[in-house]
Amino acid sequence: FFSVNLALMQDTSNTSMDMHSNPIYGELLRQQSTTIRDTREHIERMLGELEEKKELCTAKRITLNTFKKDITESFTDCRSHVKKSVTSMINYLKQQQDDMLRELDETAQHNIDMLQQQAVQVDRAMARIEQQIEEGRSLLREQDTFLFFSKGSLYKQLPSVQVPTLNTEFKDTFPDLTTLSIQPYQVPLQHAVQVDMAEFLQSGVHTRICGNIFHNGFRFQIQLKHDERYLSAYLCLRAWHDVAAFLRVTVNFTLTLQDGPELLHSATAKNTFEGPNDGWGWNKFLSLSKLRDCTEVLFLVNFNELTYSFVQEDHSRYSAADMDTSVDQGYTKV
Repeated sequence: FFSVNLALMQDTSNTSMDMHSNPIYGELLRQQSTTIRDTREHIERMLGELEEKKELCTAKRITLNTFKKDITESFTDCRSHVKKSVTSMINYLKQQQDDMLRELDETAQHNIDMLQQQAVQVDRAMARIEQQIEEGRSLLREQDTFLFFSKGSLYKQLPSVQVPTLNTEFKDTFPDLTTLSIQPYQVPLQHAVQVDMAEFLQSGVHTRICGNIFHNGFRFQIQLKHDERYLSAYLCLRAWHDVAAFLRVTVNFTLTLQDGPELLHSATAKNTFEGPNDGWGWNKFLSLSKLRDCTEVLFLVNFNELTYSFVQEDHSRYSAADMDTSVDQGYTKV
């Protein structure tokens, strides 16, 4: 019995040695080693791409949250102005007030619903990316060569996860109080900021941020400054510091200053919000000598164009030469 077993063991050992010395077997081992190395490198590249897509998903999710915050605050502020203006007209304008508020609520809800739908799509993409990242990391920790090769081959065939594109075609229609039939003249809420200029110039405060300008998902404000000779005016992106790390916003806008029906000044510029600067405008927008007899003035912002892109998707940069302006005064960033 022991003699037979010993003979079998010797025969098995000889067979193993023959396989190692066989050039065909050696070639198979080398091919397998190369295939495993290629599989590992491919998985590592896939993980790198997935990490980048996860970062882009995170940036878009933050942007959606910022849009939601701006929409909520902007429309809430607008509701307050509508209530204050319409209530002063008592019962005669009660029906108009109800219509305006209903329109605001429906428009705001429409925008919020759009955000929620896009948030679901981004969250689904994020979940798939995180699942593939976890599977890839687990696969790289696999010690069994056969399991690693078989699972790795399947992992390489996984379809690429597409990060959803954001659709920010929001409705930004505010009620126009100029359509009301009762005087005095009512200020339009759409892209307009009313300022008591006499109070501002006499208050001793040289800087003021005011307004509720909502456009295409973003909330803007007007920053005013003055010295002894000039009024400075800048268009500021309110939530810019929340998205500045990964978003670039380009705005072509016209800023108009009116005293009642009288046009005091108008200027146009194209600017890109990027980096730490949350505002762009003019150091010398208008001479104070033209404002001495003014009380309440109206700043109107007309958006000729507004586009935005994510740094992860588009690494191009605007240079100073790309920025256009139609005025001679000190045009600069805040």
